[in-house]
Amino acid sequence: MTVSEQEYVYYHAGGLRGSRPVLRGSAAKETFDSIPIIDVSGLFSTDIEKRKDVATKIGKACREVGFFYAENHDIPDAVIEETFKTVKKFFAMPQEDKMEVHLHKNAALRGYEPLFETKMEGIGRGDMKEAFSMGDDPCEPEQNSSTPPPSSAPQNSWPKAYPSFRPKVYDYYIHVLAFARKLMQAFALALDLPEHYFDEATSFPMVGVRILHYPPQERHEATDIGLGAHTDYTFFTLVQQESVAALQVLNANGIWIDAPPKPRTYVVNVGDFLSLITNGTFKSTVHRVLNRSGEERYSIPFFFSPNKEATLDVVPTCKKEGDVEKGVNAGQYYMERLRAARWKHPSNEGKPAPEVQDIATGEVRVGA
Repeated sequence: MTVSEQEYVYYHAGGLRGSRPVLRGSAAKETFDSIPIIDVSGLFSTDIEKRKDVATKIGKACREVGFFYAENHDIPDAVIEETFKTVKKFFAMPQEDKMEVHLHKNAALRGYEPLFETKMEGIGRGDMKEAFSMGDDPCEPEQNSSTPPPSSAPQNSWPKAYPSFRPKVYDYYIHVLAFARKLMQAFALALDLPEHYFDEATSFPMVGVRILHYPPQERHEATDIGLGAHTDYTFFTLVQQESVAALQVLNANGIWIDAPPKPRTYVVNVGDFLSLITNGTFKSTVHRVLNRSGEERYSIPFFFSPNKEATLDVVPTCKKEGDVEKGVNAGQYYMERLRAARWKHPSNEGKPAPEVQDIATGEVRVGA
């Protein structure tokens, strides 16, 4: 096969555009062809050996795939079902009611994003999804923060037309945050660190609930995609999917592996920040959403990262000889990546569009 015939998959990772050759036959590498399923019920045991056993399985999945299904978690089915009802009611509101809390009106980049507001792959009309985001905010009493708020201005935006939306979202938020803290301790054990190694750096973590609606994509709209290929920039993400399959994960051969919804599970994936402080030991894996089911898709990612003020270096068990201490401030890293992904936001006015690099050709250009 000549270079001109080589097929590539394009994506965004680490703030830059990259590419990966599609390898088949004798050229294919050894890589994953499915997403591992891990029974996480042992994380809730009082027996440390049971918690370590789950952590060992999580560590293997994070090293080899970067994704896994967390099966038998402790979040009640009723909470998840009620949250999806809430999500559908929000997206069914008149557009003007949703636009009241448009993300461009919020300095923290929280609120509503209409269809095609982002464009991760740089093709088609943009990402074929609408979204609403909320996150950590010491101003809001539901979060029981002991951290003094940086200002009296709230960071989240809530639609006035749907007053019960906030308490329903917070009910979900509180349940998933507790589960995420358990997983963070499991990640520590998986890295051969003390179970509570990350507790101080995640005492009031940067977290977020993002509700997503993907309309059916017509099959002939070949250049449209629900959410373009990318990596997350958090510690990790927990994704709750309803019934429509559309999530796909990219393996080392450039082949898309399906991650369909499974009962009583969350899809968990490593983000760039966790990969960064593990020296790449844990893989932040490219993924995308392509909804060709002909049905409406709804999903709820929950993002978990360290405290804004936390500065973290590579963890001791992942350091290599000659490594230089280069602690990364979590808050600065998070906002830089968030703004890069939404460079049309008013807070970026006057700044150039981010440069993106095509790893296949080395070409660097402006815009995403």
